[in-house]
Amino acid sequence: MRYSTIMPGSWEGQLVRLELISVNNLPIPSKRMPAGFYVSINVDSTRHWKSAIRVVSSDESEMLGDIVILSLREVPELSLEIRVSYELGRMLGNGEVVGKFKTSWDEVLNRGNESFEVSFSSVNGVHSSLTLKAAVLHPYDNQDSALFDSIIECERSRDTDVGHDRFATYVTSKTVSHLNDAVKHFKSVLDQCSADDPHRAAALTNLAWARLQGYIRNDFQDIDSITSLFREALALRPQGHPDHPLSIHYLISALTWRFKKERTAAHIHESAELCCKLLPLCPEGTFLRSIAAGANDVDYVIRQCNDLPTDASDEGIHLRRVVLELCPLGNSYRPRALDMLAQAVEARFHQRGAIDDLAESIEHGREALSLCPEGHFERDMYLNNLAASLTYHFNHQGNSDDLNEAISLYEEALRLCPVGHNSRIFSLDNLDPSASCARH
Repeated sequence: MRYSTIMPGSWEGQLVRLELISVNNLPIPSKRMPAGFYVSINVDSTRHWKSAIRVVSSDESEMLGDIVILSLREVPELSLEIRVSYELGRMLGNGEVVGKFKTSWDEVLNRGNESFEVSFSSVNGVHSSLTLKAAVLHPYDNQDSALFDSIIECERSRDTDVGHDRFATYVTSKTVSHLNDAVKHFKSVLDQCSADDPHRAAALTNLAWARLQGYIRNDFQDIDSITSLFREALALRPQGHPDHPLSIHYLISALTWRFKKERTAAHIHESAELCCKLLPLCPEGTFLRSIAAGANDVDYVIRQCNDLPTDASDEGIHLRRVVLELCPLGNSYRPRALDMLAQAVEARFHQRGAIDDLAESIEHGREALSLCPEGHFERDMYLNNLAASLTYHFNHQGNSDDLNEAISLYEEALRLCPVGHNSRIFSLDNLDPSASCARH
């Protein structure tokens, strides 16, 4: 590739090779999960060039690698934006601006053929930047310049962009009038989308998300309609749709917030089911994966399910199996999930008398204990629970090995509970009857 040597200030009419290398510290606006992000270069009021939409990763630096050839006759100054998109499929509107930069070509091209960073204003306390490289092409290279998209500002595209802008203002200002204005614009867009409109799911999601944030801040109350909007959006984005995982994530968010406020177990049950569907759809290294598997999503669901009382019904046991699926080997919540499943199937054994349930309880109890070596803060609890299951199994099957193992476990639990320990009396009470059974 050959480059021209041209005196500063005489760039007019030249072709420039602009390389977009990376975006650093991409901000996440409005506390909403973005589907992706892209770079837009403004040509004039009706045209712009857009990079491909890229999925947001969990890294601090997002690699781009786009190269665009610009005619300075058409693009007299460099004016670009970084935008996040809330759809990976067909976009509704232009997304939300998270960075703007404008400068003369003199400022850019005087740097020579070296990469450089341009910085953007802080968004939610995050200072992002874009790494670029620019060079004037040799006049005989005859490179084709970029093709620019015409900006078709239909009413619903304008309303969507205004809605995003008003909602972003509400997130920072907490002024309800901005939320109401955002909802009004998002509702107007939804009213313009028929049942078979390809943009309807996006319009539903925009409106539902704005209302959900109002619900979280107690500025909106109608959580039933919010959940219904997310459900309809998910139905319009079935498995295989590029935005199917994101729609599951939004519905989980609504259900978990509803559970936080209402404490209705059915909402956290459904959240657990949806989490099992979501995680396999989120590749490692993506931002969605880091959020979905984080403290406020899957981890929160697991913790809340583990704190629910033991339920020996088929539905309750099914929930425990779902939670265990969310806790693969290496997950810190797996021992508790195993123990809760063990207790549930043991409770069903006491109700129905199926020895297979008790055998399953022992199996899960053994694994839970194996994952809690000496020094683990819950080892005494798992020792007592497994010992109890083995004692019940001895009472029904008469195998002395079960009872001997139970006594050994109770004795270890007792050693872990010195005088004054909250669980010491429990361990003593369990050990005496077991020892008595052994003597007889």
